[in-house]
Amino acid sequence: MEPQTNILVIDDDTPVRTLLDEFLSDNGYNVIASDNPHTALEKLREKTIDLIITDLMMPGMNGMDLLKAVRIYDPDIPVIMITAYHSIETAVKATKEGASEFINKPFSLEQVKFVVRKSIEEGNLRKQNKRRHSDRTREIDTVGFMTQNLQEKIKELSALYTISEALHYPLTMSDLFEKVIEIAASITESEKSGLWLLDRENNRVALRAAKGMEKIIGKEYPVEKTDMIGRVFTEKRYSLSQDNKNCICETSRMDFKHPFLVIPIIIGKEVFAALHLCQKIGGCHYTTNDISLMTSLAEKTSVRLENLALYEQLIDNTMHSITSLIKAIDARDNYTMNHCKRVTMYAIKLARHLECSNETLDALQLAGPLHDVGKIGIRDDILLKQGILEQKERDIMKTHTAIGDDILLPLNLGPFDRSIVRNHHERFDGNGYPDMLKGDNIPLVARIFSVADAYDAMTTNRPYRFAMSHANAVSELLRCRGAQLDGDVVDVFIKHGICKEKDDGHKGI
Repeated sequence: MEPQTNILVIDDDTPVRTLLDEFLSDNGYNVIASDNPHTALEKLREKTIDLIITDLMMPGMNGMDLLKAVRIYDPDIPVIMITAYHSIETAVKATKEGASEFINKPFSLEQVKFVVRKSIEEGNLRKQNKRRHSDRTREIDTVGFMTQNLQEKIKELSALYTISEALHYPLTMSDLFEKVIEIAASITESEKSGLWLLDRENNRVALRAAKGMEKIIGKEYPVEKTDMIGRVFTEKRYSLSQDNKNCICETSRMDFKHPFLVIPIIIGKEVFAALHLCQKIGGCHYTTNDISLMTSLAEKTSVRLENLALYEQLIDNTMHSITSLIKAIDARDNYTMNHCKRVTMYAIKLARHLECSNETLDALQLAGPLHDVGKIGIRDDILLKQGILEQKERDIMKTHTAIGDDILLPLNLGPFDRSIVRNHHERFDGNGYPDMLKGDNIPLVARIFSVADAYDAMTTNRPYRFAMSHANAVSELLRCRGAQLDGDVVDVFIKHGICKEKDDGHKGI
């Protein structure tokens, strides 16, 4: 880094401009900051500028217009574009106009430092080439360099797009690890890639996922014996060797040099994992573009990992709340406790025979035991009444589905889960409650639960009546087919004997 290196920063966003000014100044650069592209062009004429960093979207003259003006004035000044959104089309257009690099908001200062250094080095190289060649040779070299640079930038932008898309969709942590090493190997053209995790208590690293070195997955190594991998965990920065002969993948030949790159995946201020790449196809070296792209991949992976951790914590909290609710139901009514367990079991069996999705099965497993949770809000003199309920009491009892839905609302359960609680008393003919849904407008998961719920209610002793036999209950299901209950679901329930005669052993409950 040379103290005379001048960087012109243009951004109408004061906090961003101030941040870049202070950070680059602290790193030894002479920064000229401007909030206006027109003023920036005047400063460009007043002083030698080695690098320009400009926002893409600004009022008046935007970053693209500024780039064109700079290229007319001096085609060799490196220009880094900052953009708040990722667009391949815009990026390719800017690259054709001569943009050197791109930084996406929000950005990390470590990324800025890397891209600035890289751009200045490339700019200095162009200046040296100019001084060494004649005007004609310089013209040919410039065209060739720009063509090559354009091809590299398009390839780089395509890789960044691939990274963003691949990590955008919901992934488990295991799937995320597999996806990361697959992307990393593909983009850098590496024969081998792996993801290492650190056991801080025992100071050992273990390979969690791998491509090309699967035989050492799960193996543990002391940090001090893993050379470059261990250094990444301790120094919190990438490690690079272009001629490593002792790769930990245990497949390197001593007569062949293997380029070796390790990138840290940092969460908070600690290195959570290390992305390991080696044996670049053809024995080629890893480039600054490889390092830049893998750093971007590591940053996006760390964000995804943080989101997964928060999601798992949310699930744990939700399950704890659900367990508490189930205990509260059990304490109110012994019938409700056992009824919920049986109906859930019947409903899951029925859903499997109907070849329902895993999402439906998960909803039945989670929300089934809670389908009557709203009865917590029903007075004991109604809920535990020994005789038949009067009309006003029945109307109050019917509110338990809506009450249950309200109770579960803060848990942010999915629509299938909530439908089981809210809609399991809807009728196929539209005369149910609380929403009077009809036919296929009733979610399938609720129609399944209604059949299981109806059967168990009929075949269980209640304070105001005795249980029906299995045969009579089946006859009643057939009678209600197409009116109260979905006929197709009833047919599958009966055909596959979801509840057999021997299940009547619960009558005494």
